[in-house]
Amino acid sequence: MATRNLHHFIRQSFKPIFIKLLFKSPTIRIAVGNTFFKNNDSSFNSTRPFGSNGAHNSSMNTASKIDWDTKFNTVNAIEVEPQYDGPKFDDNIITKKFIEEMMEHFKNKKKIHKKYAYQIILEFRKMMLETPTLVDINIPQNSRLTICGDIHGQFYDLINIFKINGVPSETNMYLFNGDFIDRGLYGFEVILTLFAYKWLYPKSFYLTRGNHEHITIAETYGFEKEVNTKYSETMFEYFAETFETLPLANLINKKILVVHGGLSNRDITLDDIKNIYRFTNYIPANSLMEHLLWSDPRKKHGCDVGKRGGIGIGFGPDVTENFLNRNNLDLLIRSHEAKKEGYEIEHNGKCITIFSAPNYLGIYNNKGAMINIASDLKLTYKTFEAVSHPEQHEYYEQEYYDYC
Repeated sequence: MATRNLHHFIRQSFKPIFIKLLFKSPTIRIAVGNTFFKNNDSSFNSTRPFGSNGAHNSSMNTASKIDWDTKFNTVNAIEVEPQYDGPKFDDNIITKKFIEEMMEHFKNKKKIHKKYAYQIILEFRKMMLETPTLVDINIPQNSRLTICGDIHGQFYDLINIFKINGVPSETNMYLFNGDFIDRGLYGFEVILTLFAYKWLYPKSFYLTRGNHEHITIAETYGFEKEVNTKYSETMFEYFAETFETLPLANLINKKILVVHGGLSNRDITLDDIKNIYRFTNYIPANSLMEHLLWSDPRKKHGCDVGKRGGIGIGFGPDVTENFLNRNNLDLLIRSHEAKKEGYEIEHNGKCITIFSAPNYLGIYNNKGAMINIASDLKLTYKTFEAVSHPEQHEYYEQEYYDYC
């Protein structure tokens, strides 16, 4: 890896780099000017269009978007060449055997056939369209739920998570809390594996949207280039629109809320989260949706401007305490930040950050972590070191590392 440029990035604050990226688009310049540098509450209802054309798409079926019914038929008609020697499934039914063979294929730096990749994305998206924005998860007796934080394309560390903690099953439940892609070298392999497991185990495998599951962030931080190189621009478009269907929050046994980023500077309720319209790549500025994806805890009471270029907020222990009391909850679990030990307990034990990408960016030397939650909501932490992985791919150019 180009560690010289990565070290240069680490020495910089995140804010100027993110603002630099935002200002590449005229539309974003308007959003930045109207939202970040004006101190008025009217920005709560304004739009932060992370896309490029400035139009707000309120429907998933606009002419500019993929005709998904047609794509189902087109994908099913794709022929698999006789010489293809990778994993297969028949009759549009995924199996545990297929996923295990697919992961082994990926581990050996091989691709699966595009037909199966497209089918996994399509089936996953169809499931997500029927999934609420706030997902209720119940942990049955004799089962456990493992929460993992950011993976960021570190596929070989994902393999290690399953080696340490067991592969997913009906009783070995998982929740991956966003940021599956970008920065690491194998975002495609990570996200397709997670999508496939969700298809196989719809009632015991869960995914939350992270801030990187967004078309513009994915274009900026490597995932678009990765998918375009491994497959095609069309496949990236499938992923980009599927990101919009991911739920924003999970509620475990009615007592633990899990989101990728954090809380809001307003007195929100769980109903407010349930009522978010999430099927769009246009995230309203200073909105609850933005805060769930981008916010971070801070040590001081109250709220402050977010440390990531003004996106999201910093929320204090009093904000966490008030939110939990208001909604009869015990705990907030979130991700979004690398931690030296892989996790950190803050806000008087009421806010836990979990991060599952060890040795992040190849230079942080941090551990990864996961949380096992039993049916009685007892928490157990597991930490792990990074494993070795193959060298970078040829599509990672110098410019990418300047911004990662």
